[in-house]
Amino acid sequence: MNESVEQQVDGNLEVAPGVHRFGSERVNWYVVETDGRLLVVDAGLPAHWDQLVEWLVLRGYVLDDIAALVLTHGDPDHIGFAERLRATAGVPVLVHEADAGLVRGTDGGQSTGDLISMVADAWRPPVLKLYVELWRAGGSSIPPVKSVETFEDGDVLDVPGQPQVIHVPGHSPGTCALFLPDRDVLLCGDALATIDLRTGRADGPQLMAMFNDDRAQALESLAGLETLGTVVLLPGHGGQWRGEVSAAVRLARERNDTS
Repeated sequence: MNESVEQQVDGNLEVAPGVHRFGSERVNWYVVETDGRLLVVDAGLPAHWDQLVEWLVLRGYVLDDIAALVLTHGDPDHIGFAERLRATAGVPVLVHEADAGLVRGTDGGQSTGDLISMVADAWRPPVLKLYVELWRAGGSSIPPVKSVETFEDGDVLDVPGQPQVIHVPGHSPGTCALFLPDRDVLLCGDALATIDLRTGRADGPQLMAMFNDDRAQALESLAGLETLGTVVLLPGHGGQWRGEVSAAVRLARERNDTS
């Protein structure tokens, strides 16, 4: 068995009732279990495919038990094995309409701001470690998804967990959070992180330190999350956080004001 998967399975992979975290310390994706059916949220990096397959075997599932893959947004480190899952098992891939072109590969790649940030921060040891991880896990050759379905803000998706879509643009035009009200779980994608990828410090809710298309808009969009109450916050980067979403938003705003 892949060592990283074994460590996660033995080390409390289930981060909320029926919600399982995969990936690495820096790049997360999730599986939601509901009555024997599965929802994959984000698709990490291409090498993370083995984590999914090995976990399915451990839990007695097969690929056909996966009802859908929902992407919180279209960045490469969230669509890693998406096309493989779609092509291999016919799993539908869903994303907000504003990021559909990015996922299909028809809207170009990273923005100029992202590329400048990548170069400007490359001297930092945590950033260099991130880039090495992305490269080793196939991040330099992620295939576009040939067919996607789209959703809009406010939709309740007819997939396991019945997630409610909250559009929180800024990190990317189509960035969304997915709220599971029956479990008080908020899968926030890259709307919030709990690790600063530039420094490696895992010090609670914050805006993504890197790769935001529009940081001001990302900060403004957090208002759409504030009324959700107490949740388990599951970000795309960093560990889970528990508490009032309004407190998480306040922390992110305070950190932004002092950064």
